[in-house]
Amino acid sequence: MARWFPIVARMDVSEYRHQESVVIDRPADQLYDLVADVSQMGRWSPVCAGGTYDTDGEWFTGTNAMGDAGWETRCRVVVASRGREFTFVNHGVEGSHEMVRWGFQFRPLDDSRTEVTETWEVLPTYPEGLGLDDDSATQVLDMMKGLALEGIPNTLAALKADAESRA
Repeated sequence: MARWFPIVARMDVSEYRHQESVVIDRPADQLYDLVADVSQMGRWSPVCAGGTYDTDGEWFTGTNAMGDAGWETRCRVVVASRGREFTFVNHGVEGSHEMVRWGFQFRPLDDSRTEVTETWEVLPTYPEGLGLDDDSATQVLDMMKGLALEGIPNTLAALKADAESRA
C-alpha cells in the first residue's frame, strides 16, 4: 500500500542572497583565522557583535545588536577549511530551524594577497524559524536584505582595514 505525504510548500527565498568580494593584503590562512574567531566579528560587522563557541567547536551562540535591540542566535559551522572557507548556518534564536547561511571564501592571489568573498543566503525554512506566515516573513526579509546589501561591503571594508593594519 502506497503512503501519501503532504507536500509542504516552502517560501521562494531565491531573491534573498548576496555576495561581494574584496582583495586584502594578507595571506588566506591569516584571514581565515580572523573570521573563524567569531568572538571578534563585532570588530567588522554592523550587526553581529560577536559569538562564543560551544565546547564541541561546531556550534556557537552569536550576539547581535541594532540600536538598542540585542539578541542571540544559535549557529552551526558547516564548513571549516582553513585558508579556503568558513561558513555557518544561523538556526535562529531557538536553534531549531536553518534560517540563514553566512560564508567567507578565501582565494589566494599570491603569497600575501587574498580575495575574500562574503556570502549571505536565506534558507527556505526562514518563515518557520520566525513563526511567521510568508507575507509577514517577506516584510522581515526585505528589511534583512537591505541590511545585508549595506552590511556586507561594510564588513569586508572593516575586515580589510583591520587585517592590513596587523601587518
